[in-house]
Amino acid sequence: MRIAFVFAPYRHKAFEENVTIVDDEFGRFPPINLATAAAIAEQAGHEVMVLDANVLGLEPDEAAKRLASFRPDLLGAYVTTYMFRDTLSYIRRIRASLRVPLIVGGVNMLLYPKETLSHSVVDYGLVGHAIDSLPPMLAAIEAGELPRGIPGACYREEDGEIVVEPQDNGPIDFGRFPFPARHMLPMDRYYSFISQRKPFTNMMTALGCPWSCTFCAIAPMPFSMRPAEQVVEEFTECHERHGIREIDIFDADFPYDRERTAAICEGLIAADLDVEWSVRSRIGSVDPELLELMARAGLRQIYYGIETPDPKALARMKKPLAPKKIKPILQATMDVGVRPLGFFMLGVPGETRRSMMGTIRYSQTLGLDFAQYSRTIAKPMTQLYQDQVRVTGEDYWRRWVLGSAQERRMGSHWTELGESEIELWTKLAYYSFYFRPHMVVRALARMRSSEEMMRSARVALKMLQSFAERDPR
Repeated sequence: MRIAFVFAPYRHKAFEENVTIVDDEFGRFPPINLATAAAIAEQAGHEVMVLDANVLGLEPDEAAKRLASFRPDLLGAYVTTYMFRDTLSYIRRIRASLRVPLIVGGVNMLLYPKETLSHSVVDYGLVGHAIDSLPPMLAAIEAGELPRGIPGACYREEDGEIVVEPQDNGPIDFGRFPFPARHMLPMDRYYSFISQRKPFTNMMTALGCPWSCTFCAIAPMPFSMRPAEQVVEEFTECHERHGIREIDIFDADFPYDRERTAAICEGLIAADLDVEWSVRSRIGSVDPELLELMARAGLRQIYYGIETPDPKALARMKKPLAPKKIKPILQATMDVGVRPLGFFMLGVPGETRRSMMGTIRYSQTLGLDFAQYSRTIAKPMTQLYQDQVRVTGEDYWRRWVLGSAQERRMGSHWTELGESEIELWTKLAYYSFYFRPHMVVRALARMRSSEEMMRSARVALKMLQSFAERDPR
């Protein structure tokens, strides 16, 4: 069977945690989840293509022409709750000419499988990971049969009843997953705002998160890590097969398992690859010795989830972090030549104007090269959202998927601050952090290419324009 996986274009939404410019300019990343599904389908013997219509900037009619030349028997798409309507609208327009069935997977299916299949454009869905369920689903579809009895399969019976087969809730072995099918992607198109080398890609060496923060949508997912030798093998494949020179690892907390992290670093040092990489980490997951080893292995940037210096707010969010440890770890990071970036949240539970200003000022005292500020929102699957539903009586995300809710901000029951005010403070945080004279000088000093300089100049101009605009919502 010929299967075309499509990653649809999407735009910033009013309910998202980032200000518009961050979503628009933070980067263009390979759709790793979709590419992994494509690799699973290819391993199962199917002829597969991946069309990243987002990074290629394809209108639906142009995408349909490219797909028509491949002559697919089935379309596949990855759906998140945020991107749900964009993806379905895009695929609906493609299917108007192709007239082939659609199968979808992704995080949204964990929450709203029946709501997803309530849309006629979706023929099949898959709840959970595709490693075991996708191959038999594809075999059933190819045989003209319904995927009855396949764990996590979603479909319609002949009478139109939507069926969601029970999911296999056993442990996930991420080591069994194939590497993403990067050979099907336009690898020369990808970058992040702070990437400095090309070709660039992202990577995941772990699924889920070992922690239980109330604001994080990854926290409820089962946690599983690739073995260290597989991580080194994927680095090597990226470098030797695709010419990759920079990798951004999207794990929630890459250094969580110190022994595995050390083994990965030692493997990369032995492999002697010309690859720089970035990770995300909790402050408490690293120490000076581990940071030094990671730097020798090619680590150049590390994103720390600092969130807020307020210990009471951290406790409310179930994030165990001692603020006194932050500055020593950041200094140790810089001492080994790694650039630190801090993630901060505004409008956290119990937030006041004074505490919000304190977070912004604190972020400017840490010597960070980069800072990202996000509005605190009730993301799907989080404890914060469960509380929101209980307080408001509205399951907004369900209504969003069904199509009965307008795109809007849901409000923040955990703080008395209004949404427009939090938005304004978020923009102020960016402006006051990046437009300090010494930060402009530092930014210019670290530029490696004219492309990076032009990208930074474009973002700076948009940031100034955004700050001058009043939030219309």
